[in-house]
Amino acid sequence: MRFFFAAFFLIALATASAQTPSSARSGMSSLSMPTFYEEQLIRQRDWATLNPVNLEKPIDSNYVIGPGDFFEILLPNGNEGLQVSPEGTIAIQGCGLVEVSGLKLNVAKQKILEKLRTRYDHRFTGVHLVQLRRFAVNVQGAVWNPGQVIVSGQARAKEAIYHAGNFKATANKDSLYIYRNNDTIATTENILLQVGDVIEVPHKEWQQTIDLTYAGKTVTVPYVPKHTISKYAKEARINTDQGFTQVSIRYPEEHFTRWIGINQIDSFVPEPLNEITFHIQVPFVYVGGAVLAVGAVPYNSSMGPADYVAASGVTIITGDFSRVTVLRGGEKISVDWATGEILPGDFIEIPRTVYEQAKDITFFIASLVGIAATALTIYLATR
Repeated sequence: MRFFFAAFFLIALATASAQTPSSARSGMSSLSMPTFYEEQLIRQRDWATLNPVNLEKPIDSNYVIGPGDFFEILLPNGNEGLQVSPEGTIAIQGCGLVEVSGLKLNVAKQKILEKLRTRYDHRFTGVHLVQLRRFAVNVQGAVWNPGQVIVSGQARAKEAIYHAGNFKATANKDSLYIYRNNDTIATTENILLQVGDVIEVPHKEWQQTIDLTYAGKTVTVPYVPKHTISKYAKEARINTDQGFTQVSIRYPEEHFTRWIGINQIDSFVPEPLNEITFHIQVPFVYVGGAVLAVGAVPYNSSMGPADYVAASGVTIITGDFSRVTVLRGGEKISVDWATGEILPGDFIEIPRTVYEQAKDITFFIASLVGIAATALTIYLATR
C-alpha cells in the first residue's frame, strides 16, 4: 500500500510540472510574460520586413502613411510584419482592422498602439515603420532618360529626376512643374512626391549653342561665356578618358576648322555656334614632291607647313619653298610657308627647284644623245 501511494505521488508531481508555463519554469514572473498571450496568434517577420529599404536619412515624423507601407508590431512572444492594404488598413490578428492611410506617421503609430492595448499589456507592445511604400511617377522634359521611374514614399522631386538620368545641360534647374491630379504646381522647391505625379523639367531659353559630337552622337548644349571644352563635355556627359586623342573645332560661319590635342581641352574656350568633335584615330598630313620621305606625318596642331616639310626631309637645293601648295578637299590652295595652317588630311606638295628641273632635262638630253650615238655606232659597224 505504501508503495502504491508513493508511485501515485510521483506521477502527480510529474504531471503538474509538465503543465507549468515555460516562463514559470525558467524563473520569469507573470509580469514579464502574461500567461493569456497565445503564441499561435503571433506571426514572425515576413520577407518584406526582413529587407527594408536603405534610407539616406531618418523617416520624418510628418510622413503620411499610405498603401504599401510596412509596419512591424512588437508583441511579447514575437514580432508581426504588417503591410498597409490598398484600402488603407492593417489587420492585427486578435485586435482587428486599423485605418492608417492618410495619417501622419506619429498619429498612425499612436492609433495602432491604442488598438493593441485592447488585448495586450502596453508595457510589452510597440510599433515602428520598417519599409516605405514604392510607387511610380513620370519625369519629362530636359532629362537624359525621360519616362516612368519608381521612387519611395519619402522621395522628393530631384530624386526622381536623378533616377531619370539627371538634368541635361539645357535644363532650367531653377523651375519645376509638378502635375498632380488636376493641379499644376510651379515650384523651385524640392517637394515631396505623391502617387501619379508628373514632373516636367523645362529647358533653358537660349539661342547660342555649342554642338559636341562623339562616337557618332551629337549633343547640343547652351553656350556659356568662358566655358572650356572640358566643361561642355562634362555637361554633355562625354567621358573624355575613352581614348580620344584629338578634338576638332569647326567655325561654320568662317568655313574654318581648328584641331587641338585632347590635353588642351581644359584650357581651350570655344566660341558660340562652334561644332566640336572628339576623335579617337590619330590624324595625318601627307607630304610629297621633292622630299626624302614621301608619305604620312602625324598631325600636330602646333606644326606649320615648314615643319611638316622638314619632317619629311626636304633641302633648299632640291625643293622650291616659294611654290609650296596644299591639296585640301580635292582643291589646290596656296598657304604661307611659315604661318599657313595645315589641317588633318591635307596633302603638301613641294615642287623641285629650277636647278633640279634643269638638271633633269640635261640628264634626259644626255641620255638621248648617248642612245643616238650608240645607235649610230651600231649602224656604221654593220655596213
